[in-house]
Amino acid sequence: MDIFQAIVLGIVQAVTEWLPLSSKTMDTLVYTRFFGGSMGSVVSVLLFLHIGTLLAATVYFRAEIFQVARKFLSAPTDWRMHRRNEVGFLITALFFTGVVGIPLLAIEKLFLPTLEANALLTLMGAGLVLTGFLLSTQKKNRWKLAHSACAEDGVLTGLLQGLSVIPGVSRAGCTTSALIWKGFDAESAFHLSFLLSIPSVFVAEVVIWVAQGGISALPLVDGLMLIGTSFVFGYATIKVLLEFAHKINVASLAFVFGIMMLIFGLVGVG
Repeated sequence: MDIFQAIVLGIVQAVTEWLPLSSKTMDTLVYTRFFGGSMGSVVSVLLFLHIGTLLAATVYFRAEIFQVARKFLSAPTDWRMHRRNEVGFLITALFFTGVVGIPLLAIEKLFLPTLEANALLTLMGAGLVLTGFLLSTQKKNRWKLAHSACAEDGVLTGLLQGLSVIPGVSRAGCTTSALIWKGFDAESAFHLSFLLSIPSVFVAEVVIWVAQGGISALPLVDGLMLIGTSFVFGYATIKVLLEFAHKINVASLAFVFGIMMLIFGLVGVG
């Protein structure tokens, strides 16, 4: 793998990881169709690319991560307190991701090796477009902000994030949709989706790593190039999207994400 291929894959990963389009699908498409990569090394390519964006989100939200960690460590067993803050949101979202995701993985592996994602994307896209229309016709002056996230918000977010184990379904699309439906403003929906990606992607990639025996099908140099490019472009993309979200309203975000998901679902590129 040369540096040009690593840069292109890093850009693709950085953009699709945060938008309602499956990053795994697009990374695989670019790597195998455009660069002639072998299917045997796809899992390793995806692993390194996701490590890069995981590190990007971790560095970008490092202050908030420390703050959340301090809240949890100050009273690790006090669920009554945590359920009202970001700690409760993250724990609950991760729990319900597993409630949905683990059975889906088992069903996919044992019975339905090609679960269809396009119908789900189309349905969620239509729901977001309808949400955008309804929001544009009503005045709502008080939107929930990221710091007000609690365990209750994590339930729907986790349930929808669990659907992202289906090949072609976007984690970012699922979580952002859930947060819009829970009444968060556009910037907060992005913010919480990015923050939740850190433990979610970490757990997912650790599982993949263990399942593969910890052995990479790529040379270490190639892996480091992929981590580096996806980190740099991932960090920049987070900043751009948060600035974008700060300038638009929730109805516009719902329309944009809804139309994108509708297109991806209908044309079958999820």
